Amino acid sequence: MIETHVLNALLAQSLKDQAPFKILTFVNGLVAPSFLFCAGFGLAISLRRRWDKFMRFERPFWRTVVRMVFILVVAYSLHLPFFSLRRMAGITDEHLWISFFQVDILQVIAVTLLLLVLLASVTRKPDIFRTIVSILALAVIFAAPVVRAMDLSGLPIWFRPYLSLQFQSQFPMFPWAAFLMVGLILGFWYVRAAEEKKDAECMKWFGILAVGGMVLSVAAEFAPFGVYPNHDFFRASPEFFFVRVGCVVMALAGLWLLGRKRQSSGPSLLSLFGQESLLVYVVHLLIVYGHDYDFSFVRMFGQTLGYVQALGLFAGLTIVMYLLAFVWHSIKKWNMRVAYGIEVCILGGIVAEFVLK
Repeated sequence: MIETHVLNALLAQSLKDQAPFKILTFVNGLVAPSFLFCAGFGLAISLRRRWDKFMRFERPFWRTVVRMVFILVVAYSLHLPFFSLRRMAGITDEHLWISFFQVDILQVIAVTLLLLVLLASVTRKPDIFRTIVSILALAVIFAAPVVRAMDLSGLPIWFRPYLSLQFQSQFPMFPWAAFLMVGLILGFWYVRAAEEKKDAECMKWFGILAVGGMVLSVAAEFAPFGVYPNHDFFRASPEFFFVRVGCVVMALAGLWLLGRKRQSSGPSLLSLFGQESLLVYVVHLLIVYGHDYDFSFVRMFGQTLGYVQALGLFAGLTIVMYLLAFVWHSIKKWNMRVAYGIEVCILGGIVAEFVLK
């Protein structure tokens, strides 16, 4: 994630036109699907272990809802044209509102998880819930090319970006929400297998399904007939979706094997970044792209760097983000009340500055 943003933001355009960057773009294109897949997988673990508490609307349910609302607020805050309530209230330029309402990966995660938690509370039964989610995932995957081609200009300005790329949105729900749903479905499967001590067999089947899905998707691309008009493999096609999700599932199986062999009891680099992913995501974006202030990599360097310089900045930023995640994780492990107090003070200060500025 950090490497993708740093190179996309700082690499010289002449290098982006060359073959190595195009190959790197495909690999980097697996970051967002992985992020969404992991979010769904995490929800599956939480629901599987606390299903009754979610159904009774106890603390895990409300904690998840509040966290998703918080993520949604953070997501839109990252696109504030001005970090000032007074200046925001005076905006009359529709282009600035379009920029504010653009949908990125945090909006997709928050909205999809909220809808899934509400769906679970309505269906009440795990088997029914998984079946409906599976149907919804397939509907989103196969409807994506159709939805992408629709004229959505008549919809409300805040809703259009959830469905279309035409309004500065990089992650419309079709098909991105389906990556999260697939993660949830496979997460339920894995947790049940782990409870039965069959997690190794489960991962083997994950690998088989991933390879099979990728092979069938590539074969379908070369079929002598097509279903969608103006078909483009790399633009929301179901074939490309299954190739990417297959790569993500294979990576999951590989990391599972790596984690199984690891003997240390402390958090690994990967697990630490995973546990503090929201903090790392927000802070590294502010450093790379900036906000309503002067400092950022983009303002300092622009798209002028070569691979060595850009990768050096990526390495340095990764180290800084690891230290930040390690310190924050250590504080929470030491005393959650202190961590909560720090959160309240920081968030309170940010809100106060936004209101008074």
